[in-house]
Amino acid sequence: MMDSPSRISPLSDYVIRRPGIPRWWDPVARPHVAVIVKNPVNGGETRYFLSRCGEKDSNGRISLDVGDIDSLPEGTLLEVRYSATKANLYELEMVGAVTCWRWVNRSQGLQSFETESPNWSYTVDSSIDSKSYGLS
Repeated sequence: MMDSPSRISPLSDYVIRRPGIPRWWDPVARPHVAVIVKNPVNGGETRYFLSRCGEKDSNGRISLDVGDIDSLPEGTLLEVRYSATKANLYELEMVGAVTCWRWVNRSQGLQSFETESPNWSYTVDSSIDSKSYGLS
């Protein structure tokens, strides 16, 4: 019998073709997709949202329309928020001629009831250094 690990360890450094993007708007979860840019003046983060509420379907669900993330420049940081408490941060990189996304960090838990976006200075995985990506 082959030995297999009893649990799967999270990978701290991997590349995927395309991150999972929320498909539906939810006013409680408030999902979004945004590009994060370091503000050179105050050192903070500025978000440019690539998503917006779309049209209602026949079931009454509202779609989350997202711009073309594959046309962004290499090195772009992409924040994908799934719910009020869960988000992932990705960095765009080219693998040969193919656009791919490197998982950089995840945010789980509510930092504050007043916070609209995750605080990327808190690192869930200690093997990841978010400061190397220029985030506070």
